Amino acid sequence: MKTSLLFSLLYFLFSNSSSAQGNSLLWRISGNNLPQDSYIYGTMHSSDPRVFHFADSVLPAFEMCDAFAMEVVIDESVQSTLLQGIFMNGETTLKSLLTDNQYDSVQWFAMKNAGLSISYFERMKPLYVAMMLEMMSGEDSIIANADPFLDQYFENSAKDQQKKIIGLETAQEQMSIFDVMTYKDQAQLLMKSVREYSTDTTEFEEMINDYLGNDLNQMMKFENDLSIPDSLYDALITQRNIKMAHRIDSLVHLHSTFVAVGAGHLGGDGGLVSLLRAKGYTVIPVIPSFKNYLDDGWYRFHSKKNNLVVDFPEHPQLKIDQNENHYAAEIKSDNGKKESFSLTIIPVTDHKKIQSLVSADKKNFTLDDSGNNFTCQDNDGNKIAGKIFYSSTSAFILTDQSKQKPKYSDRFFQSFAILAE
Repeated sequence: MKTSLLFSLLYFLFSNSSSAQGNSLLWRISGNNLPQDSYIYGTMHSSDPRVFHFADSVLPAFEMCDAFAMEVVIDESVQSTLLQGIFMNGETTLKSLLTDNQYDSVQWFAMKNAGLSISYFERMKPLYVAMMLEMMSGEDSIIANADPFLDQYFENSAKDQQKKIIGLETAQEQMSIFDVMTYKDQAQLLMKSVREYSTDTTEFEEMINDYLGNDLNQMMKFENDLSIPDSLYDALITQRNIKMAHRIDSLVHLHSTFVAVGAGHLGGDGGLVSLLRAKGYTVIPVIPSFKNYLDDGWYRFHSKKNNLVVDFPEHPQLKIDQNENHYAAEIKSDNGKKESFSLTIIPVTDHKKIQSLVSADKKNFTLDDSGNNFTCQDNDGNKIAGKIFYSSTSAFILTDQSKQKPKYSDRFFQSFAILAE
């Protein structure tokens, strides 16, 4: 990961918080006549696998909420707004804003790190050019890395769980941030970014470690390295926080909501935690623990919504389909073969109906005398071991699927328990 002025600026967005308010990325919002609790979570705008190592409380809180809110929801309807917002007005070009030597430096940087001629960016606003060149550089570029950022992961999960998805800002509002500085001043920030660019990963590794440790106080040391104009800071941080706090205030009274924003928006006197408290809410940190990460590498998943506990080889993905809840995760064995685990919850307790649903489209379906354990194959030849549990309101169907005989069936099935209803 590269570092520069703009990297530090973006880092500030997801790292500046106050340890006096609590060392946590997850905060519970209650009080102020709310019908249900909501949550706000500080994300890191990264696809680094380590930032997906969630504290035990994060995914259960996400599952409990009916709505999901993020800074901006990017869909096809906002693409034209984004395109319009990145270009300079009139006949202004990068070449007209830079000296010949500066222009040659940016050209060299663009070719070396992004493989593109500066002519590709000629009409774009310089601040956007600086950000784009950094994001497109190296092996971890947005082009080379197709994995979703943490915020996108939550958005995709919200879609799978049929949650209402809301943007706290519009694309037009975010793009207007570029307009608080003159093109000439933006060009100087572009040059500063080019001069301070580095392939040194030390700062990024420190940032990751601080984030994984929920060490908000340590993260703040990067704040002193920033040297951005007051106008940009006000637009980038202060005004956006005020606007987002106002919209969160309205939103949480309509839906129990999981809000995901860059963690830099949480802390300080002008951060979302303080602003929401000033509006009368009780906003307290959910102190992180990682006890659900088991010694053998598995993850003990608790669902408060469905009153159950079960061990998966990793965080399970939840998808809701026609009121049926499907949890799924997989593990790779030493020979590279996948073993897939699933838990399906169906709000039906008729045993014969459930057995009929389970056996549909399966080959060699065999149910033992207890009526709970079964084996079968799918159309791709995968072997399936399964077990059915019942509560007073639902059936719970656990399956372990593999090309070979499933290896971890006992480990998976024996971990399942229905909690008090």
